[in-house]
Amino acid sequence: MAHSTIRAESPSKAPTSEASARGAAIYSQSWLLVIYDWWVLGIVSTYAWACSVPDYTLPWFRNNVRKGHHLDIGVGTGYYLAKSDLTGVQVTLADLNQDALDATKNRLVAEGKVKAEETTCILHDITRPLPASCPKFNSMSLYYLLHCMPGPVPAKTAIFSHLKHNLTADGVITGASILGKDVRHNLFGRVIMYFGNRGGMFDNRADNSADFDEALREHFHEVETQVRGAIFLWKASKPKV
Repeated sequence: MAHSTIRAESPSKAPTSEASARGAAIYSQSWLLVIYDWWVLGIVSTYAWACSVPDYTLPWFRNNVRKGHHLDIGVGTGYYLAKSDLTGVQVTLADLNQDALDATKNRLVAEGKVKAEETTCILHDITRPLPASCPKFNSMSLYYLLHCMPGPVPAKTAIFSHLKHNLTADGVITGASILGKDVRHNLFGRVIMYFGNRGGMFDNRADNSADFDEALREHFHEVETQVRGAIFLWKASKPKV
Protein backbone atom coordinates (compact mmCIF):
# COMPACT_ATOMS: atom_id res chain seq x y z
CA MET A 1 0.00 0.00 0.00
CA ALA A 2 1.29 3.47 -0.83
CA HIS A 3 2.34 5.22 2.33
CA SER A 4 3.09 8.87 3.01
CA THR A 5 4.29 9.84 6.47
CA ILE A 6 5.80 13.17 7.47
CA ARG A 7 8.06 12.66 10.44
CA ALA A 8 8.05 16.00 12.20
CA GLU A 9 10.53 16.85 14.94
CA SER A 10 10.85 13.83 17.18
CA PRO A 11 7.99 13.77 19.70
CA SER A 12 10.53 13.04 22.43
CA LYS A 13 11.96 16.54 22.01
CA ALA A 14 8.66 18.32 22.69
CA PRO A 15 8.26 19.84 26.19
CA THR A 16 5.09 17.93 27.06
CA SER A 17 5.67 14.84 24.93
CA GLU A 18 6.57 12.45 27.77
CA ALA A 19 3.21 12.97 29.45
CA SER A 20 1.40 13.16 26.12
CA ALA A 21 2.98 9.91 25.00
CA ARG A 22 1.54 8.05 27.99
CA GLY A 23 -1.94 8.87 26.73
CA ALA A 24 -1.03 7.89 23.18
CA ALA A 25 0.86 4.69 24.06
CA ILE A 26 -2.28 2.67 24.62
CA TYR A 27 -3.03 2.92 20.90
CA SER A 28 0.01 0.74 20.25
CA GLN A 29 -2.06 -2.18 21.54
CA SER A 30 -3.52 -3.75 18.40
CA TRP A 31 -6.25 -5.47 20.37
CA LEU A 32 -7.50 -2.12 21.65
CA LEU A 33 -7.77 -0.70 18.15
CA VAL A 34 -10.03 -3.64 17.33
CA ILE A 35 -12.43 -3.08 20.23
CA TYR A 36 -12.13 0.73 20.49
CA ASP A 37 -15.21 1.54 18.40
CA TRP A 38 -17.40 -0.94 20.28
CA TRP A 39 -16.10 -0.17 23.78
CA VAL A 40 -15.12 3.52 23.82
CA LEU A 41 -17.47 4.95 21.20
CA GLY A 42 -20.30 2.53 21.91
CA ILE A 43 -20.53 1.36 25.52
CA VAL A 44 -18.52 4.02 27.37
CA SER A 45 -19.74 7.05 25.42
CA THR A 46 -23.37 6.01 25.75
CA TYR A 47 -23.47 4.70 29.30
CA ALA A 48 -20.57 6.40 31.12
CA TRP A 49 -20.59 9.80 29.42
CA ALA A 50 -24.33 9.87 28.54
CA CYS A 51 -23.51 11.10 25.04
CA SER A 52 -24.45 8.75 22.22
CA VAL A 53 -21.96 8.93 19.37
CA PRO A 54 -24.57 8.30 16.60
CA ASP A 55 -26.89 10.92 18.10
CA TYR A 56 -24.45 13.67 19.02
CA THR A 57 -20.71 13.47 18.35
CA LEU A 58 -20.90 11.85 14.90
CA PRO A 59 -23.41 14.39 13.48
CA TRP A 60 -21.32 17.18 15.01
CA PHE A 61 -18.26 15.81 13.22
CA ARG A 62 -20.02 15.30 9.88
CA ASN A 63 -21.43 18.81 9.91
CA ASN A 64 -17.99 20.33 10.29
CA VAL A 65 -15.89 18.49 7.74
CA ARG A 66 -15.30 20.87 4.83
CA LYS A 67 -14.35 20.13 1.25
CA GLY A 68 -10.70 20.81 0.59
CA HIS A 69 -8.02 19.97 3.12
CA HIS A 70 -9.07 18.35 6.41
CA LEU A 71 -6.74 17.64 9.35
CA ASP A 72 -7.73 14.99 11.91
CA ILE A 73 -5.64 15.21 15.09
CA GLY A 74 -5.51 12.28 17.50
CA VAL A 75 -6.96 9.81 15.04
CA GLY A 76 -8.00 6.89 17.27
CA THR A 77 -9.28 4.29 14.81
CA GLY A 78 -10.55 6.71 12.16
CA TYR A 79 -14.15 5.96 13.13
CA TYR A 80 -15.49 9.47 12.52
CA LEU A 81 -13.83 9.85 9.14
CA ALA A 82 -14.96 6.36 8.11
CA LYS A 83 -18.57 7.26 8.93
CA SER A 84 -18.49 10.55 7.00
CA ASP A 85 -18.81 11.62 3.37
CA LEU A 86 -15.29 12.54 2.31
CA THR A 87 -16.11 13.43 -1.29
CA GLY A 88 -13.86 16.32 -2.25
CA VAL A 89 -11.93 16.07 1.02
CA GLN A 90 -8.17 15.53 1.11
CA VAL A 91 -7.33 14.03 4.49
CA THR A 92 -4.25 14.59 6.63
CA LEU A 93 -3.87 12.49 9.80
CA ALA A 94 -1.77 13.66 12.76
CA ASP A 95 -0.94 11.59 15.83
CA LEU A 96 1.84 10.72 18.25
CA ASN A 97 1.33 7.03 17.55
CA GLN A 98 2.41 5.41 14.29
CA ASP A 99 0.21 2.35 14.89
CA ALA A 100 -2.90 4.54 15.12
CA LEU A 101 -1.90 6.43 11.97
CA ASP A 102 -1.34 3.20 10.04
CA ALA A 103 -4.56 1.59 11.27
CA THR A 104 -6.63 4.66 10.44
CA LYS A 105 -5.18 5.15 6.97
CA ASN A 106 -5.52 1.46 6.15
CA ARG A 107 -9.15 1.51 7.29
CA LEU A 108 -10.06 4.57 5.25
CA VAL A 109 -8.38 3.18 2.14
CA ALA A 110 -9.97 -0.26 2.59
CA GLU A 111 -13.43 1.30 2.96
CA GLY A 112 -12.94 3.43 -0.13
CA LYS A 113 -13.06 6.71 1.76
CA VAL A 114 -9.67 7.99 0.62
CA LYS A 115 -6.90 7.16 -1.82
CA ALA A 116 -3.64 6.11 -0.21
CA GLU A 117 -1.52 8.36 -2.39
CA GLU A 118 -3.66 11.41 -1.51
CA THR A 119 -3.63 10.85 2.25
CA THR A 120 -0.82 12.21 4.42
CA CYS A 121 0.17 10.96 7.87
CA ILE A 122 2.06 13.22 10.27
CA LEU A 123 3.85 11.59 13.21
CA HIS A 124 3.76 14.64 15.43
CA ASP A 125 3.27 16.07 18.91
CA ILE A 126 0.45 18.57 18.45
CA THR A 127 1.78 20.75 21.30
CA ARG A 128 4.32 21.92 18.73
CA PRO A 129 3.56 23.83 15.50
CA LEU A 130 2.74 21.72 12.48
CA PRO A 131 5.45 21.07 9.88
CA ALA A 132 5.98 23.95 7.47
CA SER A 133 5.00 21.66 4.58
CA CYS A 134 1.40 21.46 5.79
CA PRO A 135 -1.22 23.34 3.76
CA LYS A 136 -3.87 25.64 5.16
CA PHE A 137 -6.75 23.44 6.25
CA ASN A 138 -10.42 24.09 5.55
CA SER A 139 -11.37 22.06 8.61
CA MET A 140 -9.71 20.38 11.58
CA SER A 141 -11.00 17.87 14.12
CA LEU A 142 -9.83 16.87 17.61
CA TYR A 143 -12.18 14.21 18.97
CA TYR A 144 -11.60 12.64 22.38
CA LEU A 145 -8.13 14.16 22.46
CA LEU A 146 -8.00 17.13 24.84
CA HIS A 147 -8.91 15.08 27.92
CA CYS A 148 -5.87 12.89 27.19
CA MET A 149 -3.46 15.84 27.07
CA PRO A 150 -1.51 16.73 30.21
CA GLY A 151 -2.07 19.82 32.30
CA PRO A 152 -4.92 22.24 33.04
CA VAL A 153 -7.19 23.62 30.33
CA PRO A 154 -4.96 26.66 29.52
CA ALA A 155 -2.02 24.31 28.87
CA LYS A 156 -4.10 22.04 26.62
CA THR A 157 -5.67 24.87 24.65
CA ALA A 158 -2.31 26.54 24.00
CA ILE A 159 -2.30 24.38 20.86
CA PHE A 160 -4.84 26.76 19.32
CA SER A 161 -2.24 29.53 19.31
CA HIS A 162 -0.47 27.76 16.46
CA LEU A 163 -3.25 25.61 14.95
CA LYS A 164 -5.26 28.73 14.09
CA HIS A 165 -2.48 29.78 11.74
CA ASN A 166 -2.96 26.54 9.78
CA LEU A 167 -6.68 27.17 9.30
CA THR A 168 -8.11 29.01 6.31
CA ALA A 169 -9.89 32.29 6.98
CA ASP A 170 -13.26 30.60 6.52
CA GLY A 171 -12.21 27.27 8.04
CA VAL A 172 -13.59 25.53 11.11
CA ILE A 173 -11.98 23.56 13.93
CA THR A 174 -14.13 21.19 15.95
CA GLY A 175 -13.91 18.59 18.67
CA ALA A 176 -15.31 16.70 21.63
CA SER A 177 -13.75 16.08 25.02
CA ILE A 178 -14.66 14.44 28.34
CA LEU A 179 -15.17 16.92 31.17
CA GLY A 180 -14.15 16.19 34.73
CA LYS A 181 -15.59 19.20 36.53
CA ASP A 182 -19.05 20.81 36.76
CA VAL A 183 -20.75 17.78 35.20
CA ARG A 184 -22.49 14.92 36.93
CA HIS A 185 -20.73 11.59 36.43
CA ASN A 186 -22.63 8.37 37.08
CA LEU A 187 -20.96 5.41 38.82
CA PHE A 188 -19.71 3.95 35.53
CA GLY A 189 -18.28 7.31 34.53
CA ARG A 190 -16.57 7.80 37.89
CA VAL A 191 -14.90 4.40 37.58
CA ILE A 192 -13.61 5.18 34.07
CA MET A 193 -12.45 8.62 35.24
CA TYR A 194 -10.58 7.14 38.20
CA PHE A 195 -8.70 4.49 36.27
CA GLY A 196 -8.18 6.72 33.22
CA ASN A 197 -6.54 9.46 35.29
CA ARG A 198 -4.65 7.05 37.52
CA GLY A 199 -3.24 5.20 34.52
CA GLY A 200 -2.21 8.35 32.64
CA MET A 201 -4.63 7.92 29.75
CA PHE A 202 -6.62 10.96 30.96
CA ASP A 203 -5.67 14.20 32.68
CA ASN A 204 -9.07 15.84 32.96
CA ARG A 205 -10.23 16.00 36.57
CA ALA A 206 -10.26 19.82 36.41
CA ASP A 207 -11.43 20.17 32.78
CA ASN A 208 -14.59 22.27 32.57
CA SER A 209 -16.65 23.87 29.83
CA ALA A 210 -16.21 27.47 31.03
CA ASP A 211 -12.41 27.32 30.76
CA PHE A 212 -12.57 25.67 27.35
CA ASP A 213 -15.06 28.25 26.09
CA GLU A 214 -12.89 31.12 27.33
CA ALA A 215 -9.79 29.66 25.69
CA LEU A 216 -11.52 29.13 22.37
CA ARG A 217 -12.80 32.72 22.34
CA GLU A 218 -9.27 33.94 22.93
CA HIS A 219 -8.25 32.50 19.57
CA PHE A 220 -11.41 32.56 17.44
CA HIS A 221 -14.08 35.16 16.67
CA GLU A 222 -16.90 32.65 16.37
CA VAL A 223 -17.36 29.83 18.91
CA GLU A 224 -20.24 27.41 19.45
CA THR A 225 -20.29 24.96 22.34
CA GLN A 226 -22.62 22.57 24.08
CA VAL A 227 -22.43 19.96 26.82
CA ARG A 228 -24.08 16.57 26.34
CA GLY A 229 -23.81 14.44 29.45
CA ALA A 230 -20.13 14.63 30.34
CA ILE A 231 -18.99 15.55 26.82
CA PHE A 232 -18.01 19.05 25.75
CA LEU A 233 -18.71 19.63 22.05
CA TRP A 234 -17.23 22.67 20.37
CA LYS A 235 -16.52 24.30 17.06
CA ALA A 236 -14.70 27.52 16.30
CA SER A 237 -14.10 29.60 13.20
CA LYS A 238 -12.69 32.94 12.03
CA PRO A 239 -9.28 32.65 13.69
CA LYS A 240 -7.82 35.70 15.41
CA VAL A 241 -4.48 36.01 13.63
